[in-house]
Amino acid sequence: MRPATWLWGVSAACVLACNGGGGGDTEATDGTGSPGTMTAGPSTGGNTPATATDDPPTGGPGDPTETGGTSESSDTTPSVTTTDSTTGDPPDPNELGGPFRRGINIGVRNPNFSDPECAWLAAQVGCNSIRVSLPEQHLVTWGYDIEVPDIDAYASMGLDHHIAFLTSPIREHSTAPEGTPDWELAHWIPKNLYEPATIDGAINPNNYWAEYVYKTVSTYKDHVDMWEIWNEPDWVADWNYTETWDTDPPTKEHLVRFGGSIFDYVRMLRVSKEAALLADPDAKIALGGIGYANFLDALLRYTDNPDGGTVTAEFPETGAAYFDILNYHYYPLWTPGNSDAGADGFFTTRDGFAAKMAAAGVPERPYNVTEVGAPKAVVDGQPGGIEYARNFYIKVFARAQAEKFVGADWFILSDGDPGQVFGEMGLYQDIKDLPAKEDGVLSVTGVAARTLNTLLADSRADPPATAALAAGPDVRAYAFRLPDDRTAIVAWAYAAGTDESAQTHWDMPTDKSFDLHAWDFSQTNTATPLAPEGGLLGLDLTASPVILVES
Repeated sequence: MRPATWLWGVSAACVLACNGGGGGDTEATDGTGSPGTMTAGPSTGGNTPATATDDPPTGGPGDPTETGGTSESSDTTPSVTTTDSTTGDPPDPNELGGPFRRGINIGVRNPNFSDPECAWLAAQVGCNSIRVSLPEQHLVTWGYDIEVPDIDAYASMGLDHHIAFLTSPIREHSTAPEGTPDWELAHWIPKNLYEPATIDGAINPNNYWAEYVYKTVSTYKDHVDMWEIWNEPDWVADWNYTETWDTDPPTKEHLVRFGGSIFDYVRMLRVSKEAALLADPDAKIALGGIGYANFLDALLRYTDNPDGGTVTAEFPETGAAYFDILNYHYYPLWTPGNSDAGADGFFTTRDGFAAKMAAAGVPERPYNVTEVGAPKAVVDGQPGGIEYARNFYIKVFARAQAEKFVGADWFILSDGDPGQVFGEMGLYQDIKDLPAKEDGVLSVTGVAARTLNTLLADSRADPPATAALAAGPDVRAYAFRLPDDRTAIVAWAYAAGTDESAQTHWDMPTDKSFDLHAWDFSQTNTATPLAPEGGLLGLDLTASPVILVES
C-alpha cells in the first residue's frame, strides 16, 4: 500500500501490515518495510480516479507488512486477441478460483498469533482468500516450503485461491548498495535480471529472480492462482515525477520503492511470466498494486530493452505481453465526499486504466485490487467515519463482484494505533494484546463485512438480473445468483454529498418475495420478510446498503 497521492494512498501501509504467509510464526522479517510518506498531488487526467484537493496531501501508515489475498469473480469476458498474438479468451475470473475473492491483508498486529490464527479470524468475517507474502528473503532463510503447512491450514478454514506477492531479494541477489538494512531490500531489484530466464527449457540459476519465481510457484501453485510482481513499483516520493510519464519513461531515480526503471519492471514481468509458466502452465501474473494510470501507459509503450525500451529481435514485446491481471491499490483518502464518492473513485481508477489499455490497442484484463480500505474515524480531515467505513466496504465489494473483478483484499484485519488513518481500517478492534484469537471483537466494518460475505458466499454476479432492476439515478442495486439458484440483491440510496444521510424510495420490479437484511444482520440475526404487490416491492433505502435474499 502506498502513502501516496490520490486514492490509493499508502505504500507504507502494505509494506508493514500485509502478512499472511511469509512469517508471523517465524523470526523472519517477512518483507516488512519501514514507514514512509509520499506527497500527493492533485488529480490530473488519467492519473487518478477521483478528485483531489488543491493542496497535495501527505499520507502513509507506519510499517506495513504484506498479507494474503484471494481471488474470485464471476461471469466471463468477451473473446479477444491477446498481446502475445494468439487468439482466444482472456483469463476468465471464474477460472481463477470460482466465486468472487473476498480477500484480506492479515498483518502482524499481534506477534503472538500465528498466521493460521489470524486466518481463522479472517474466516470469521467471511473472507475466503488471503493476500500472501512470499518474499525471497523469507523463503531462502527458512526453506521454500516453510509456508506450506500454514497455507494448507488456510485451505482447511475455507481460505484458498490466494494471490501471493513476490519481492525482497536476498542480499546476495540484490542490487542494493552495501549497508542497506534488510527491510529495505524490498526496494531494490535483483541482480542478473537480464540473464536469460531459461536455457534449453530449464530455469537458468544465474537469473536469480527467475529461479526464485520458479521455486515459489512450484511449491505453492496448488493454492495460489495469481502472482503479484513486487509491491507498488510506481511508488514515488514526489508526485510531480509522474507528470512526465505520459511521454517519458519512469526512471530508477523516480521509482524509489523498486530501484529500477520501467524497462526493468517490464523485464521483471517477462522473467516472472516465463518462470511461472514453466512451473505451472495455469499461472497468472498480476501487476504489483500500481496506482498511476500513466505508469501503466509507460508499461504498454516500452519493452524490456534497457536501451530506451525499443522493440528489437531480443526485446520483441511491450509490457502488455507479460501480465494477465491488472492489479491496483486504492484508498479513498484523497477523494472528498461520502462513501458513494469514495466507492465511485475505486471504479473511476479502474476506468482510467481501461482507457490507457484501449488507447494502446491492448485487450482489457481482469481486475484485482490487493489493497483497499477506509478509516472508521476522520483523521486530518480525510474522508472517514463509522458509517462511512462500513458503507464503503459493502459498496465496493458488492459492486466489484457485480462488475467482474477477480477479487479485492481489504486493508486490514485489525485496527492499529488510534489516531492513525491506517490504524482505523481493521475488521477487528485492536487484537494486539489479546491472549487468544477467540477473544477478537469485530469492528463496525467487520460486522458489515461478515454480513455481506456470509449472505453472498459462493454467489455469482447476475448482470441480466441487475439490468432488469432498472434502478434510477438515486439508487444503486446489484443482483447475484446464490449457489441454490436464489437471487440476492444489494441496494442503497445513492447521493452526492459529504455525509451518509441519503434517502430515497424505490419500487423494485419483481414477483419474488425477499428477506431484507440490514448491514448488521451478522450481529442481530434479524431479517424482515417482504412480499411484492402488483409486481413491485417498495423499499425505503438509505445510504446504508441492505441485502435482499430471495425467500
